[in-house]
Amino acid sequence: MDEFALIDRIVAILGERAGGEGVLLGPGDDAALVAVPPGFDLAVTTDTLVAGRHFPPDAPGDLVGERALGVNLSDLAAMGAEARYCVVALTAPEPDVPWIEAFARGLADAAARHRVAIVGGNLARGPLCVSVAAHGIVAGGQALTRSGARPGDRVYVSGALGVGHSARLAEDPRFYRVEPRLDLGAALRGVASAAIDISDGFVSDLRHLCTASGVGAEIDLQAVPVCPEVDARTALACGDDYELLFTAAELPPLDATVYAVGTIVAGERVTVLEAGRPLDLDPAGPRGFRHFE
Repeated sequence: MDEFALIDRIVAILGERAGGEGVLLGPGDDAALVAVPPGFDLAVTTDTLVAGRHFPPDAPGDLVGERALGVNLSDLAAMGAEARYCVVALTAPEPDVPWIEAFARGLADAAARHRVAIVGGNLARGPLCVSVAAHGIVAGGQALTRSGARPGDRVYVSGALGVGHSARLAEDPRFYRVEPRLDLGAALRGVASAAIDISDGFVSDLRHLCTASGVGAEIDLQAVPVCPEVDARTALACGDDYELLFTAAELPPLDATVYAVGTIVAGERVTVLEAGRPLDLDPAGPRGFRHFE
């Protein structure tokens, strides 16, 4: 089966997820056409998942499809955006029809769950990898960014750290079923002073937020939620959590459970305190995910 026949199979499997609200022209042309409502900004992100780096080369296609969509939508959640449209590029070494069809089904299931349309993409021969470009909308000037944290703000996290790391080590399907915090991100518009999703590791991503905001932070290790299978120090650095890490001066009642884990301070240092004393994090230990050292 050549790539054009495979693309037709993928579009057929996507079904109604290839269109939807605001989709003027979906898969089949040189580009998709989508509408952005007046008064809204367009949030755009992209991420690539490479076999052997981000998922095992023998991972089932449906799980890879789910993960590829979830990790990209998590970036939109961190911006407070409503996810709308995605384009997906799949590169595969061989035309493995059952795997590609499973990939399309996983993609379609995740798209339906998160109410997004897959409006186009590409299929090519090469090392196995998936690239997704996700688009969302947010009311003009209301997007969350990393750069608004101020001394005195509290630091919050939306769930337990280490879950993705533990699932990966255990070869648990939960590793692939990333659930982006889209509803929480939307609820934090006008509330959070800064936000980021935890993909590369709690401390690493907190440092990104603090650098963008020109501040430091003090974190109480005992207040950080950690899954039982992972020790606290590993949980601070392992990444793959896709929870939201955010700051706020005051927090109104939310539908989601969030945890206050520290405070933004003047300066530029991020300090983790254990029983009130700075934790000596091993510099040779995990420092968060990095592609290039």
